[in-house]
Amino acid sequence: MGHRQVGCTVNGPPGLRASGPPGLRASGPPGCLGRWRVGIAAAAVMLGASIAPAQTSVYYGTIDAADKAQLAQWATHYWARVDAGSTVTPGTFTFTKAAMNDPLFLPVRGARRTLETFGVMNAQACDGLVEIQPGLGDAAVSSALREAMTQWKFRTDAVINPAGTQAHFNLINAAPNTSNTVWGMEGSHLVSTNLPWEALTGANPAGQIAASVSTATLHTIGKLTDTAPAIAKAAAGISQTQALITGQKSHADRFEEGVVQFLFDQGSNATAWRVDATFGVFGSLPLVGVTFDDAFVLLDATDGTLDGPFELESPLDATVLLAQHSAYAAGSTVRYVNASGCLVVAAPRPRSTPPPGWTRAPIVPGAPPTSPNGRLSHWTDFTCTMDAQGYCRCVSYGSGSGTRRPLVRTEIRCRCSPDANGNCNATPSTHPNVPPAVTPGVGPGGGMTGCTCQQWWTY
Repeated sequence: MGHRQVGCTVNGPPGLRASGPPGLRASGPPGCLGRWRVGIAAAAVMLGASIAPAQTSVYYGTIDAADKAQLAQWATHYWARVDAGSTVTPGTFTFTKAAMNDPLFLPVRGARRTLETFGVMNAQACDGLVEIQPGLGDAAVSSALREAMTQWKFRTDAVINPAGTQAHFNLINAAPNTSNTVWGMEGSHLVSTNLPWEALTGANPAGQIAASVSTATLHTIGKLTDTAPAIAKAAAGISQTQALITGQKSHADRFEEGVVQFLFDQGSNATAWRVDATFGVFGSLPLVGVTFDDAFVLLDATDGTLDGPFELESPLDATVLLAQHSAYAAGSTVRYVNASGCLVVAAPRPRSTPPPGWTRAPIVPGAPPTSPNGRLSHWTDFTCTMDAQGYCRCVSYGSGSGTRRPLVRTEIRCRCSPDANGNCNATPSTHPNVPPAVTPGVGPGGGMTGCTCQQWWTY
């Protein structure tokens, strides 16, 4: 940092007002339905509990110098993967404090709220942090995130961003004595180190429980309620924090896969999607949502607990699920973000028409994929399972975007008759579980026949 400011006056950087007491300290101490919730016992609803204990936890930013050093080490691993694809062998990096190894502890977005407060990031912008595309092409945002995560440093330009610099100075002035916040000027930039990171703030909209749900949807929800805990228990995987530095699939990823498989097995056309319920500074509960034709539910990816069904247009509300975790301070702000780091306020819905500005040509409805190996270049291989009626149900996932972020998840769903041997894989010698490319019926065992396919977009 250019120079360490010691014995600073209350004026601070030129043109800024001090909001705290005079004598800013810079060196060392600084200045059914109705209200039906499937699978949630009434005793688990603790929204009226005191929020003080959790607000003093690591999830809400209460960390010491040793914690900061370990978080900086984690961030170094994270940015090594961003820069060069380098990964850490699973199990070789852990935090000293047990809570920081918890599935609900996720440091990657911790600095974001502070950067929003300073106007360095827009609250509506997608951050790309979990996609390993920090800033999604915005070099200034990416640099600000890197500096905060690896050096506990923030900077604001008093000329270009006077309002953000004022907010920055006010937080420096209000920092507790124990934070050891240091600040100084580097040209027109106000630069601080060890400034405590801001927690999320704002009201939590209440979820709207569905007033009417079809018998078929209720049947599947009931089965999912019974099965999801077993899916969660069987899902091998690591925390999202570990996944980001190892490149391995997280437990939440594998849980989502299990839920998708369950829906296939049920012959359901419901769509599963991932979202994180973030809170405090480092808190983040991984969730899997399932959208039906007439409602959606939320699943706690850590243990499979289900909440809902909610109206399709209901605000996302994971407070009941969060109340079961001691990490969460009841009543504190929750923000929902998808894998792209985009703010999400409602459940995405599968639609048969692309979103505005979609940049990839859709497939022809009712026709099988026509590119080599039965998939377009940006699609995953098809995964096929046999449903209760004896048909092969196959799905391939992809993503893309319109003129603006976020990324939109899209999928091709096909229904085919099995091959002559009763199997749901057309060309097992090359690409198992891939529907036929152009001509159904060609391939080992005769191949699958009668494929009809439809593309869906979830947004």
